[in-house]
Amino acid sequence: MSISDAKKLVGRLCSVSWLDRRGMEMNVVSRIHDVTFVPLYGGYMITDTEDVRLDRIVSVCAVLADGGLEPIYSLEAAAAAQAA
Repeated sequence: MSISDAKKLVGRLCSVSWLDRRGMEMNVVSRIHDVTFVPLYGGYMITDTEDVRLDRIVSVCAVLADGGLEPIYSLEAAAAAQAA
């Protein structure tokens, strides 16, 4: 996920899935406060509960008012778009 794509999500309540150091998929539903670049580490998404590296994000879904999820970003879709 690029920094410019992630900055569009600031202020929204989202479900974020990412891979941790061991390759296990983690998931959190949290409000996104900021997206920034950290020297030597890269892009980071700052949420209520976690700070997540952008290159580790697998998917992001917006949480709708009725509790449903709207897909915003998927690693598979991004990889398919680059391949085309």
